[in-house]
Amino acid sequence: MSQINVVLNGSLLLLAGFLIGKLVNKIKLPAVTGYLIAGIIMGPSILNIMSPEMNNTATILSHLALSLIAFNIGAQFTLKTLKTLGASVIWIAVLEALGASVVVTLCMLFILKQPLYIALLFGAIAAATAPAATIMVVRETKAKGVFTDTLLAVVAIDDPVCVILFAIASGFASMTLSSGAVMPLVVFFESILGVVYALLLGFLLGLLLVKAVPKIKTAAELQTITLGLITLGAGLALHFNLSPLLVNMALGSTIANLSYRADSIVDRITALDTPLYVLFFTLSGASLNISSLTSLGFIGVVYVIGRVIGKILGSFFGAKISHADSNVRKYLGLGLVPQAGVALGLALIAKQTLPGIGDFIHPAIVSATVIYELIGPPLAKYALIKAGDVKS
Repeated sequence: MSQINVVLNGSLLLLAGFLIGKLVNKIKLPAVTGYLIAGIIMGPSILNIMSPEMNNTATILSHLALSLIAFNIGAQFTLKTLKTLGASVIWIAVLEALGASVVVTLCMLFILKQPLYIALLFGAIAAATAPAATIMVVRETKAKGVFTDTLLAVVAIDDPVCVILFAIASGFASMTLSSGAVMPLVVFFESILGVVYALLLGFLLGLLLVKAVPKIKTAAELQTITLGLITLGAGLALHFNLSPLLVNMALGSTIANLSYRADSIVDRITALDTPLYVLFFTLSGASLNISSLTSLGFIGVVYVIGRVIGKILGSFFGAKISHADSNVRKYLGLGLVPQAGVALGLALIAKQTLPGIGDFIHPAIVSATVIYELIGPPLAKYALIKAGDVKS
């Protein structure tokens, strides 16, 4: 099929993603799986109607969508929430994220013989989960209990750990590739410094919005200035080679903790995000060339299995250390298998900012995401049933 203009291309991607997302919902799969399938159909593997202009536009759309995702993650990260969740949940969330990251990194290093910077990138992305898929299963099964409460709390707070790990790993990769002689400790320190600068920038932008809020009268004005500061944060981060996700995560967290109109601000941004998310995930699928997966088959298998093992081990030890319920120790890892938004976003960032490496990582993560979104919900349902939170 001949190439089409960017407006028509974008409209087709949006509508196809929405419709196929609705169709897969009918068979109890997450909508994101449908968005990815729609993108694959419209991408180079099948219809091949992605115009060069759309590929360029995709970069802008992805940064905007990811910035909104990061802002919403940060908005859930409040001191009040952390106190409510308690130390047990925080231990579990951190250790299950680190467990997946460590196991995948080691698999990439010792089984697949990948360089350290590639292994670290795969490991960082492995930490993320997909809260939407887990929440969908909980609602469908009407699960209630200690296990369900712990599962929902853990999936809500482990993505910030993933974003921080990715910022460190991508900084390490960038510095490793740009210099001949590499001193790991120096590179690691500079990567940590980049994380601190990004969080500080987001905090300052958040304070600016907090100060401006009392002077803003209408909801439309509030939405406009918030979106402006989110995009400003992303733009400044890209300019200074920082993580846009960390900047906007810190911005969202600052608003949630310090602004008396935090709920209204988050609602204004949430009202914008659905069409962008549909486009973002559909574009992620459209950027995948199925023929490239033949050379990535074993890598994908190792990543999928390694991450599941890491989630199970990490959640087990986190629950054991924090003296959590026995069902949490046994089954929580199975509820953490789904993976989608943040992982896809980080893979896309790797593709855009680390040429060559990103082209290697992105298709593996996209294909793994499709697998996780197919097997994850049934495993989460099995865990809820075994934990006794689903009443027959």
